[in-house]
Amino acid sequence: MTVAAGRGTGIACGAFCKRMITRFVAFGALALSIGFGAGASADPQTPAPSPTPINLPTLPPSTQINPYVKLGIELLTGIVKNRIATDANASSGQVTYFKRFEMQVQTSANGYRAIHLHQGTVINPRGESLQPGQRVDVSGVAQADGSLDANVITIRQ
Repeated sequence: MTVAAGRGTGIACGAFCKRMITRFVAFGALALSIGFGAGASADPQTPAPSPTPINLPTLPPSTQINPYVKLGIELLTGIVKNRIATDANASSGQVTYFKRFEMQVQTSANGYRAIHLHQGTVINPRGESLQPGQRVDVSGVAQADGSLDANVITIRQ
């Protein structure tokens, strides 16, 4: 029995092959019609909600800033930006939540980072269990949402 088909290829296509092609085309048309129908069923009357603006504290425009203070602010801002950029694949802090393959680490007073573990995540020292309150160093792969897929977790004593 030959399963391949085509004109001019010298390969015969029996009734089974023609039925399979017909079914394939029918299921493909059905899948496309369901996909297009889902997009058309969205309510055009309801607009998407606009994002809520965040009011950040600022200085009045007439305020004069000392050039040395301005330089200090720019230096600190640069240090923080560089620290975040260079440590995208690593994080350290205190465990605030841990359950099976999900963990949250408090990295600063108001900073938290989600950590995702997997079957191959190594926890050092070997045999230790993670618990909230422990200080840890985590290295892995940064994700687009800011979380970290952990490869190695080291519990600090």
